[in-house]
Amino acid sequence: MKHLLDPDIALMLDERKRTMADFSADYRPLNMYVIYRADLDMSPGKLAAQCGHALVNAFDKAKHDRPLITSTYKGTGEGTKIVMYAKSLQALIRAYRDMQNAGLPHHLVIDRGHTLLPHFTGEPVVTALGIGPVYRDEVEGTTKRYTMAK
Repeated sequence: MKHLLDPDIALMLDERKRTMADFSADYRPLNMYVIYRADLDMSPGKLAAQCGHALVNAFDKAKHDRPLITSTYKGTGEGTKIVMYAKSLQALIRAYRDMQNAGLPHHLVIDRGHTLLPHFTGEPVVTALGIGPVYRDEVEGTTKRYTMAK
């Protein structure tokens, strides 16, 4: 298959294989998480945009607050991102409060009130929470309450 790829893509794949070999038995997973509200029944495009806002803004905050962890997370790849959902606004706010109390980088997305009925009526709407980069063990107490998106 490699012979079918452009040379630059083949080089990127080789580099990814090389960096994967760096993981050791004592590796401490470093991830970013996004938790979105499933009760809003967002279209795939709207959901992707809200999750993107959450991840980008959390990462920007983390660059300032945790520069070494942020650069380690990025490394030579894209870094692991995990998408989960909350069943309600209250469940999402609970995760937000957990991140505030833990002092971990996060960003709560509040849609600017675009109209997309029935949930987006022109009023601001809380849609998603971006977290990280954080070590998995820093957030396991919070993330275990949410379901991985399919």
